[in-house]
Amino acid sequence: MLSSLSHFAKSIGALTMLMAAFSLPPDGHAEAMGREKTDSKAEILSMPVIDAMRNAIANRFVLPADLKDAASVHLRFRVRLDRDGRIIGTPDAEVSGGSERTRKIIADAALRAIVRAAPYAMLPKDKYDAWKEVVLYFDASQLNL
Repeated sequence: MLSSLSHFAKSIGALTMLMAAFSLPPDGHAEAMGREKTDSKAEILSMPVIDAMRNAIANRFVLPADLKDAASVHLRFRVRLDRDGRIIGTPDAEVSGGSERTRKIIADAALRAIVRAAPYAMLPKDKYDAWKEVVLYFDASQLNL
């Protein structure tokens, strides 16, 4: 299980963007988007902040080891956060790959980890516009199942 968590931590990265229209492929990263669509400069959070968010989720991620088709599952969660790093509402999820049962199990596990890791107090309050909406990508092929 500990090995799964360390691989999960490696599978999530984070990137903070101000452009809501910007989209990256689901390869294991997080993207935070603000409302300013006219600013073409991307504001990047520091690696310690990104690592802290990644580790907060990874440390709470628990997945059964008996999922045969988990490696083909990709997830995308859109999470809205308040200024204190608490989740607003229920994160929206998009899941693809694997069987219906495996998609549900992995999506539920990822959602629980995201919710349990909140509040994300490591996010700098002065950059709230950059991270008020975060898109988290999970690539289950990076997990040690």
